[in-house]
Amino acid sequence: MGLSAGTAVVIAVFLLAGFLLAGLLFQPKASVDAWQVKESDFPVNSSNDEKLKFLLNYAILAPSSQNTQPWKFNVSGSEIEVLSDKTRWLTVADADQREFYISIGCAMENLLIAAGHFGYASDVQYFPEPNRTDLVATVRLVPGGKLENEDPGLFQAILARHTNRQPYENRTVPESDLQLLNNTTEEGLGLYVTSDPKIKSEFRDLEVRADKIQYDNVEYKSELGYWLGQGMMGPTGIQAKIAQFEVLFLDDGKDQIKKDSDLLNSTPALGFIISSENDRTSQVKAGQLLERVWLTATALNIRVQPMSQALEVPQTKEVLARLVPDNGSYLQQTFRLGYAPPETEYTPRRPMKEVIV
Repeated sequence: MGLSAGTAVVIAVFLLAGFLLAGLLFQPKASVDAWQVKESDFPVNSSNDEKLKFLLNYAILAPSSQNTQPWKFNVSGSEIEVLSDKTRWLTVADADQREFYISIGCAMENLLIAAGHFGYASDVQYFPEPNRTDLVATVRLVPGGKLENEDPGLFQAILARHTNRQPYENRTVPESDLQLLNNTTEEGLGLYVTSDPKIKSEFRDLEVRADKIQYDNVEYKSELGYWLGQGMMGPTGIQAKIAQFEVLFLDDGKDQIKKDSDLLNSTPALGFIISSENDRTSQVKAGQLLERVWLTATALNIRVQPMSQALEVPQTKEVLARLVPDNGSYLQQTFRLGYAPPETEYTPRRPMKEVIV
C-alpha cells in the first residue's frame, strides 16, 4: 500500500529538517573576524615566534578556489613551513590540483608581502623535502630587511582585496595601469591581458560550455553543495544549508550559466597567467603572481574575479589554451578585470588555531 500525499509531505519535511539540523551542528566554525587585523597590533616586544605567527594573519586573507583555504603553517625558529591541507582539495572541480597549489601560492605571496612590510628579508625554498608530500615551501625570515622594490600599497591592499562578482562598468582599463600589472611578472611566468572582442567572445562561450558540463555532473554539484553547506563561500548558518540543498536538489545551473555569460559580456578585459613549465612549483608561483596582480589591481581600484571553469573541464581546457598567443606555455589561471563598486561583505576565514600546526 503506497504512502498518502500527506504522509509523503510530512516525511519530506522531517528529512529536510534533519538535513538542516545535522548540517548546522557539524558546520565548522568560521568568521570574518580575521579581516579586522590591525598593523598596529604587531607584537614588537614579543618573541620571534609570536611575530612570525602575526604575519600569518595576512597570509590567511588570500583568495582560494571556492574559499577552501587549503593551507596550514608551522612556525619554527626563523622559518615558516607552508603546508598543504589535502582535506580541502576539490577532487572533482580541480582534479589535477592546479587550483589547489595556486591557492597556496596566493597565501604565500601575502605572507611575503607582510614580512617585507614588517622588516623581514625572506628566502623561499620550494618543495625542499621530496619525501614530505605536505610541505610546499619553507620561508626563512631574517629581521632587518624587506622585499626589494616593494610597493607599500600592496600591503595595504591585502585588507582591501575582494573577489568582485558584480557586472563591470563600460570603461576601458588605461594602458598605463595595464603596464603596471604586466610589471608584476617574473622569470618563467607571464601575464597576458587583452580587451580583444573576439577573444572575450570565445572565452565567454567556453565558460558557458564548461558551466553546462559541470552542472550536468552530479559529483560536481555534490562537491559544490558540500562547500556551500560548510559556510565558507559567503552564506553561513541556515542560509548555507539552504544553498547546499538548492544546488543538490533544485538547481540545474541555468541561473549561474546566465550570470556568468552576462558578467563576461560586461567585462572590459581578461587576464591570463601562463608558465613555461607545468610542475607544482610553477603552479605555486602562478598563485603568487595572481595575488600580486590582484593586489596591484586593488591598489588601482580595478576589480578582479577569477573565472576558471573552462580550465577545470578537459573538453574546454585545450581550446582555451589556444586563446593565449604563446602556445609553447601552460595556461594556469584566467580572470576578468574592470571597474565596479567595491564589495562590502567579507568571506569567512578558518580560525588561526586550525591553520597553525
